Amino acid sequence: MSMVDELTKLAKRLDEDHLPETNGRMAICRRCGFRAVSQAGEHHVLIEGQTPRAEVWLGGRATANRLTKAREALDT
Repeated sequence: MSMVDELTKLAKRLDEDHLPETNGRMAICRRCGFRAVSQAGEHHVLIEGQTPRAEVWLGGRATANRLTKAREALDT
C-alpha cells in the first residue's frame, strides 16, 4: 500500500469517527487536531508523517468507545 493510500484510508477512518469540527476560520479539526479540506470542515486530510499520530488517536477513540459500552452494559 502506498503512503497516499494509507493517508487516505486513515482520513476516511477519521471521517467515519467524526466530521471535522472547525472554527470556521481555520481548516483544523477541534476534536482531533488534524487538518480539514476546508474551513467548513468537509473531510479530514492527513499529510505525510501524521500516520502514527492518527493511528494512536483512532486507537484511543476505539478504547474510549469500548469503555463507554462496557459502562452502559453494567448500568443496565
